[in-house]
Amino acid sequence: MNLEIINNKGVFEIHGDFVNEHTNRVATYFNRLLDRYYEIVICLEHVKQVDETAINVMRFIASKAKRRGKTLFVLGNENKRIHDQFNKANLISVFRNDYDFK
Repeated sequence: MNLEIINNKGVFEIHGDFVNEHTNRVATYFNRLLDRYYEIVICLEHVKQVDETAINVMRFIASKAKRRGKTLFVLGNENKRIHDQFNKANLISVFRNDYDFK
């Protein structure tokens, strides 16, 4: 399945398979956003599957946000298809439930 990144009123939703063949696109997309914005919201609720490369991309995005003093909200902890991989990679802490949709 393909991957789409949809800007839904400032929440960047990733739809589809977040796997190796799409990770460069995701990394480039969010790397640019982190250069421009103070706060980024990524929603992984619609991700069908992730692999180790995708986990590393999320680790990179979270690390860059922290280094730059940016606020990163990652939504989608309830997505059972990806939860275990994030948990095994010790990256479950990237998810935030305190984002206030306005």
